[in-house]
Order: sequence, then C-alpha cells, then structure tokens
Amino acid sequence: MATNYVLVDFENVQPDLSMLAHTTFKVKVFFGAKQQEGRVPFKLLDAMLALGGNVEPIKVMRTGKNAVDMHIAYYIGRLVEKEAAAEIHIISGDSDFDTLVDYLKSKGVKCKRAKTITEIAKQAAAAKAHAHATTARTARASAPARKPHNDKLARIIKQLHSLSGKPSTRKKLAQTIANYFRHHGGPQEDSAVEQIIDELIRMKYVSQDGTKVSYHLA
Repeated sequence: MATNYVLVDFENVQPDLSMLAHTTFKVKVFFGAKQQEGRVPFKLLDAMLALGGNVEPIKVMRTGKNAVDMHIAYYIGRLVEKEAAAEIHIISGDSDFDTLVDYLKSKGVKCKRAKTITEIAKQAAAAKAHAHATTARTARASAPARKPHNDKLARIIKQLHSLSGKPSTRKKLAQTIANYFRHHGGPQEDSAVEQIIDELIRMKYVSQDGTKVSYHLA
C-alpha cells in the first residue's frame, strides 16, 4: 500500500492536525522562521503528540517570501525519489503550488493541494475502515469450519437460536437445556447437560467468562 505524506505549510494555514491521529498518514509540518519565535499553543502540541511517530516538525531557518514553499518542494522531490508510488498532500492556501502539482501529476505522481485537512482525514478514515474490513474478511475466510455436531447438539443450537432472551449464565443455560429435553425426548442427567455445554463452548457456539455466557450462533 502506498504511503500517504501530508506536507503542511504551517506559515500559511494552521489545520487541526489531530484529525490525522491514529492513521498511517505521515505528516511533515513546515514552520517559518518567524513562527519559531513565539510560544507553541497547547492545541498544536497536543495534536502533534497524538500523531506520535507519524509527525515530523521541519524548521525553515531562512526568511523570505517563498522560503517555506521551496523547502516543501525540496521534500516532495526527495519523497518521490524514495517512494515513487507515494501519495503527496500539500496543505496550503498558496495557489503557487498548483503549477508544481500539475507538473508532478503529468509525471505520474499522485499529488494534490488542499486548504484544509478535512478531506484528507476522510480519506484516512475510509482507508482505515477498508483495512479493518479486509482483515475481518481474511479472518473469516481462514477460520476453521466447525465440525458437524450430533443431532442432540443441533437441536439445542436451534432452540437457542429461537430464544429472544438467552440465558446469561452457565447455570441458567443448564436449566434451559434440561427443560428443553424434559419436554422433547426425556430428562437428561446433569452430567449430560454439562457435557452439552462444554461441547457448545468447544465448538465456539458459546463462550464463558466466569459464570457469564455469551453466544455466537450465526
């Protein structure tokens, strides 16, 4: 999967960087020389801490009209050289970047400029959701199929399926199973009922946490 890089012209815009927390996007924040003289606002500090290892502050020491812009252009060149498939997002209100963006696109580089980080955050959220869905599908596909169970167990599973209020503890589950067989086929020994519950747990139709039980009948 291609790496997404977000290059922020912080001298021009001050977006809410926390919107990219807990994503895989790599963020580089370019600070102009004059910005480095003031105090860092807590909001910015908290946002950068939330990004953890995915953020890199870059100080532009020289002053000048396009000092920050030239640094961003330089970093884009280095990133593209290192990762040709990388996706570059420039966050700036400066339309002068558009000429560079058009040139990079003509060379097959995925690059765009935006004034805010909102759309990128949506893209990051969509990518995260897609990754989770893919992982879930893979897990379901690789999960071992349940072995065929005997008729007695099948009847209990069907009965549990039909219950709107399922027993919440192992004791209540045992009572439910015992009551079922009392009306369908004859009473069962307590040991036989416990064996059925153990089999339900072994085959992952039921899970037990302390005295509580939960169901996975689908």
